[in-house]
Order: sequence, then structure tokens, then C-alpha cells
Amino acid sequence: MSEDRARILSLIAEGKITAEEGSRLLDALETHRTQAAPAEPPARSGSTGAPKFMYVKVVSTKGDNVNVKIPLGLVRAGLKLTSLIPPQAMEQINTQMAASGMSIDFANLKQEDIEELIESLREMEVNVDSKNGDNVRVYCA
Repeated sequence: MSEDRARILSLIAEGKITAEEGSRLLDALETHRTQAAPAEPPARSGSTGAPKFMYVKVVSTKGDNVNVKIPLGLVRAGLKLTSLIPPQAMEQINTQMAASGMSIDFANLKQEDIEELIESLREMEVNVDSKNGDNVRVYCA
């Protein structure tokens, strides 16, 4: 039995997740194993068009590995949904964001701004190597 499968079954046994959640995790684990996943991210040099996914990868010395692929279409959809936020709430959001050092006005966000944001993510890459050998990588492609 794989370590990931054993961990999921352990979480069910401990009552930390439901049997249904465990079943979904086991299905996802099996799907992930049957799909051919490239070991390395797509080549970044010379790539054209806006990035389509944000990747978060954690390789842990203890086996607590994470491999997340987030469609950037979710960013587009989420930012478009800001138009549904009531004006008073939007004002409070913008005030709190500014107080935290992030001056962005969601009320005036345009489609071009969203596309520019997503295109600029192509240049973003975060690599962290800890003393104990753990590695975290966040990038868009």
C-alpha cells in the first residue's frame, strides 16, 4: 500500500475526514497515478500566449509532498465576480486592502487589467529550499 493511500485511510480512521472525503481523495490519487504527468514544468523560454495554470509544488523530506495545478481561468472568473459585491462592502474591502499595503481598487478593475495581471504571472517564480531539504516551487506556465 502506498504511503499516500495509508495516510488517507489513517485520516478516515482518526475521524479527521469523512469516508466520502477519503473516497474522493483516493479516487484523485488513483487518477493522478494513471495520468502521465511530466516530471518538469513546461519549458518557459520562448513560450507564447498567456499562462494557463499556476503550479504549487512541495517536495518534503518527510514525504508530505504537494502538487497543485490551478487554472488561471479561476482568477479571471473570480475577479469578474467582484462586480457582484455591493458598493459599501467593496469600499470596506478596498480600505482594508490599503491598510495592509495593497492599493488595488476592485471596483475599477477592467478585463484588460485582468489579462495584464495574468500575463505578468508568466514572469513570477518562487523557489524555496529549506535547511532540512524541503523544496517549494510556485510558478505559472
